[in-house]
Amino acid sequence: MKRFILIMFVASIALGSCTSSKKYLERQQYDMAIMKSVKKLMRNPTKIKEIDILRRAFQMANQQDKERITYLKTTGQPDIWDEIFQTYMRMKGRQDRVKALPQSVLSSIGYVFVDYTQETVNAQQNAAEYYYQKGLSLLKNGDRQSARQAYDMFMNSKRFFTNYKDVPRQLQIAQQMGTANILFEVKNSSGKILPEGFVDEVLKIYLTDIEQLFVRYYTSYDTNITYHYYAKLSIRQVDVSPESVKEIYYSESKEVQDGYDYVLDSNGNVMKDSLGNDIKVPHMETITCNVREIQMHKQAIVSGTLDIFDWSSMLLKSDPITAETFFDYVYAFADGDESVLKPETRKKLNNPPQGFPNDLMMVFDAATIVKNISKDIITRNSYLFQ
Repeated sequence: MKRFILIMFVASIALGSCTSSKKYLERQQYDMAIMKSVKKLMRNPTKIKEIDILRRAFQMANQQDKERITYLKTTGQPDIWDEIFQTYMRMKGRQDRVKALPQSVLSSIGYVFVDYTQETVNAQQNAAEYYYQKGLSLLKNGDRQSARQAYDMFMNSKRFFTNYKDVPRQLQIAQQMGTANILFEVKNSSGKILPEGFVDEVLKIYLTDIEQLFVRYYTSYDTNITYHYYAKLSIRQVDVSPESVKEIYYSESKEVQDGYDYVLDSNGNVMKDSLGNDIKVPHMETITCNVREIQMHKQAIVSGTLDIFDWSSMLLKSDPITAETFFDYVYAFADGDESVLKPETRKKLNNPPQGFPNDLMMVFDAATIVKNISKDIITRNSYLFQ
């Protein structure tokens, strides 16, 4: 499918490159016609038909843009200046493109340079002022959504002038007003004692790296901050399995050569080869090594839910969380020639006997897993923080 799309994309480029300036003119794609004609006339400025196409396309494009500007100004609407600015910039770019042609071509199409500087600057200032005033008006609404829209308005002002009036300060205000603050909390509802430092480890969730322009996370309560949402991790179950020890016994064998056996004929005599030497074959012996393997297993489970509430304590989303940690350890003893053992079996012989980790240690190891799952859930549900 990807290959097909690529072929279609290449084909569309090829078709576009084959389209003539005349075709573009007939389709009223004036700027495309101009680009095509300029390219051809740069190579050969004596093409009469191409000069005529350029003349018509240049005139029609400018006329079309001028009529659009006139219409916009007559509407009296305050939001017209961005489009007017873009239109003047397009006209200037078109003029500069044609200006690069030889003077003979310019004379033939009746080219007259027009200075759009004043009109462009005027539209630029009006557009910046419109977005600035629109932003101030939105901020007066006092709600987060309006503040976020105000931020976009001030960014539009900044697009025209980097330091227009006090736009940098207004951007800070809009971002602060538009930001949703989320408090992440951990509550132990399991009825069991969690290991010391478990909650602190979960709270090292590093939510700052998933923060967005209008979303901030906190892991400790601050009376100076207004929280709009609460992400509460409730630990509801903490279980540790019994310690399991299992012993298994098995043997591993291998055939090894132990000298030679002479080949005898039917009379019990040693057979000879063509050179008169005794014929002998390797003597194989099976060597066995007995293994006692001890398998240890223990498991801890920490589970609960991560619930997201709004400022009025209305539940918006609830996701389950389950974290499991395992202790699986194997060591072994051998009785016999260890050289016949498989590599994986010999490795077990190198494991020293050891005891089980305590329950609290295994539960604590689950804290990192709980932390990572919580972060993933918060990230997936960040769309809730409006």
